Amino acid sequence: MAVLAGVAGLAGFLFANASGVVAPENSGFVFGTELVVWTALGGRGTIFGPLLGAIGVDYLSANLSGELPFLWQLVVGGVFVVMIILLPGGLASLVTERFGRDSRKHRLDALPSATRVDTMASSVPVVSVAGLGKSFGALSVLKGIDFTIRPGELVSVVGPNGAGKTTLMRCLSDGTEKIEGHVEIAGRDIAGLPPQDVVALGVGRKFQVASIFDSMTVAECLRMVRMRHERPSLTQSPDAIDLPAAAIEILRLTGLTDMADRPVSLLSHGQRQALELAMVVALEPRLILLDEPTAGLSKAERMTIGAVLKHLTADLGFAAILVEHDLDFVREISSRIVVLHQGKLVLDGTVEDVVQSETVRTIYSGGAHA
Repeated sequence: MAVLAGVAGLAGFLFANASGVVAPENSGFVFGTELVVWTALGGRGTIFGPLLGAIGVDYLSANLSGELPFLWQLVVGGVFVVMIILLPGGLASLVTERFGRDSRKHRLDALPSATRVDTMASSVPVVSVAGLGKSFGALSVLKGIDFTIRPGELVSVVGPNGAGKTTLMRCLSDGTEKIEGHVEIAGRDIAGLPPQDVVALGVGRKFQVASIFDSMTVAECLRMVRMRHERPSLTQSPDAIDLPAAAIEILRLTGLTDMADRPVSLLSHGQRQALELAMVVALEPRLILLDEPTAGLSKAERMTIGAVLKHLTADLGFAAILVEHDLDFVREISSRIVVLHQGKLVLDGTVEDVVQSETVRTIYSGGAHA
């Protein structure tokens, strides 16, 4: 940001010296619109694209304004619309599509087993929540929540809409939330820690809507995640991407190992969900937070995701907290279930405890009160 501000300042200095005029009108609405047009025509997300756009538009405008003084703006606008429809990536995309990512094939390699996340031997709970409360003004969303989660556990959080499930996930992943009580990750209180510092403690969060980048390939998304553990080189870009064995396993189970160079925009909904889960695991977290990972998936895709989650927790020792509305799915994969209702924890027990609970039946039938 500082470097870009310096470049903008230098450009303003050169422009003022060349024109001999400094006025607010120079950076008004028209100029701001021109910046957007230059970037769109040249190619967003590139260094030279906006430069090409600026030169092309200004050259065309300068010539047309003399020959067609009353129509030149209409012509330039028409060219802009046609370019956006036929070449949405701008002029620079002609170069990147021909000489860019398609010319290289990436390989996904598993890290040595010694570098895998191994939390099974730890005696400290991965998550410890004591007296957690969260309010928005006069509205209390969470009230006195207490629970602990140890390595290897997959704990599902269930409850009707408005029970406080998503708010609980936010409190576990963001220490800047104003709460009552305490949240500890691997024995450390996260109070005051921003999300990136909570991630550094070993928390990975998968959102309901996959947070991946359509403009990238599968390999590029995975490489971006690994930058937290492996600093990228300024002089070379290796073909191999080293990933934890657990992430490789997710990609294998979901058929993504052979799609490393496929653009994310071409993936199905289930493949996008699986890719985001692999990206979370590639962070090598102690705890994985999952917000409705099966939303919108087919039965086959749900079964695959369920098998992946059971493998991560039961076999590889990850701890996971799952927010889910599909109770059949929850019953098949959970080691414990936490039931929330109107911000309160009403039950924390085994799958059988919850299935046989009259309280849970009453809550889901709409007859429970705080």
